[in-house]
Amino acid sequence: MTKLTLPTVHLNGTSRKMLADGYFAAYRKLQDAIRSFGEIEHNARDYYVQGPGAWPQAAEQRVQMREHLNAVQKYLEAHLIHLGE
Repeated sequence: MTKLTLPTVHLNGTSRKMLADGYFAAYRKLQDAIRSFGEIEHNARDYYVQGPGAWPQAAEQRVQMREHLNAVQKYLEAHLIHLGE
């Protein structure tokens, strides 16, 4: 990930609390989404009729989607750390 541009808390901007509350709410909901994503049934028997390459491709795509979720999680965590939460 490239270096994040984090918000600067100042008198003419959004309050630290409002920023932190927003990022924390998103973080909590993302944790629910990650948990739900992991609970989705994902089995080769649902792909074999598409041919031998379908399951490996579906499995790799699932890994990639989990990596995207992890990247969003790290993004939110960096903001929360920056904001002192």
